[in-house]
Amino acid sequence: MKQPESHEPLSRLLAAWRVSPTSDPNFRPAVWARIRRGAQESWPGYIRAHLAGWVVATAVAAFAAGWTGHIAAEAKLNVGREKMVTAYLTELDPRVMAVVAPER
Repeated sequence: MKQPESHEPLSRLLAAWRVSPTSDPNFRPAVWARIRRGAQESWPGYIRAHLAGWVVATAVAAFAAGWTGHIAAEAKLNVGREKMVTAYLTELDPRVMAVVAPER
């Protein structure tokens, strides 16, 4: 069976490795220039630049609101229908009165 290789040279190499990036003298002014450009952008300009995303988000929100309203209306309609059927059967057949007690 083969012996696993030692990772000692790699460990020494990684321990000795140092990163020394060069400093950019224009870094800070460039950051502040980008911040100022972002602050000068108006809401209409932002909306125009991101119009597709806003249209999709609005369509999804409208669809979700419509679907939720549809489900709520259906549930309310079913409850009303059950009450109406119970009241009708109770008035139609007195024997049903003993079995079904209508909620009033």
